[in-house]
Amino acid sequence: MKKIYFFIFVITLLCSCSEDESSQLDETLLQFENQKWELFRTTGNVANSERTGEDMEWQEYYFFKLDGSFEKVREIEGLVSKATGSFEVIEYNNDDSDYLELTYESGHELIGSCTGDLKEVLVYRTSTIVSNTWLACDGPGLDYMLVED
Repeated sequence: MKKIYFFIFVITLLCSCSEDESSQLDETLLQFENQKWELFRTTGNVANSERTGEDMEWQEYYFFKLDGSFEKVREIEGLVSKATGSFEVIEYNNDDSDYLELTYESGHELIGSCTGDLKEVLVYRTSTIVSNTWLACDGPGLDYMLVED
């Protein structure tokens, strides 16, 4: 009898995770395509380390394209660096927040990550703000805002 209940539970679980979740993820993906996200705030682990606008050490933005690629551009004292790669929206089921996983193909020096590989994570905070996860390992906290054209 326990096997029957287990079988019914597994079937119910599989059915509940099918089309509804993928359509929600597709809707979220559309929020990040062909959009520019500009760095608007940097923070650190030290009190009063928040900087905004021209007070930040550098200016940068991401441009996410329809084909699943991205471009990252950083300017420091007139010097411009660029990075490119691909991105994927990942649905995180524990707290219903989504994040972007970026995989770099070029410009590896612009990766802001705790892992030391070619990946970077941006957490979707609101419909207009994403944040990196670099602050978790003593890197700067970087917050990006959607730029409306």
